[in-house]
Amino acid sequence: MSEKPDAIDRLAVTEPSPGEKHFPKFEVTPELTAEAREYVAQYPEGKEQSAILPLVHLVQEKFGFITPAAVEWIAQECKSTPIHVDGVVTFYPGIHRRCPGKYHFRVCHTIACAMSGGEELIEHICKRIGVNAADMGEIDPMLVSEDGLFSIEPVECLANCGFGPNVMVNDTLHSQMTPEKVDALIDELKNK
Repeated sequence: MSEKPDAIDRLAVTEPSPGEKHFPKFEVTPELTAEAREYVAQYPEGKEQSAILPLVHLVQEKFGFITPAAVEWIAQECKSTPIHVDGVVTFYPGIHRRCPGKYHFRVCHTIACAMSGGEELIEHICKRIGVNAADMGEIDPMLVSEDGLFSIEPVECLANCGFGPNVMVNDTLHSQMTPEKVDALIDELKNK
């Protein structure tokens, strides 16, 4: 009988996701390398590691998430180590080790949004996209719909506390959301 992996081992595993069908597979191209080297060149010699976070954002924007192969490549480009890059990747909750859906819902669940209906929105969105809110884990709370079109994760403050509940879809903030507004948004996104 195999042992259940501990929290550290689970962080190193990239689980497959239905969202992967909506993003290209990570591949190092001359264009990607050129973009990366532009970022790295902005830092003085010996400080190339400072470009790790910009390269992580570049890779996530293009490929949806950070694969183990991307970690290796970023480390190489930034004259760093994979473990250092992995430390950056696992530190920030907005960086994904597993591919989100094409439309990624981040729902604020801090006190201001929770009191104005954020927790109920999480449940509502989960039902609408066909995932079970009870399946959200502590290490990886993101859930992805079976078709890979949608994903959801509860997040800390979206810095719009006076206008909650707040939902960010990809990089667009939606304020004062209600179940009805969420339904209309999901329907609109399905038809894109």
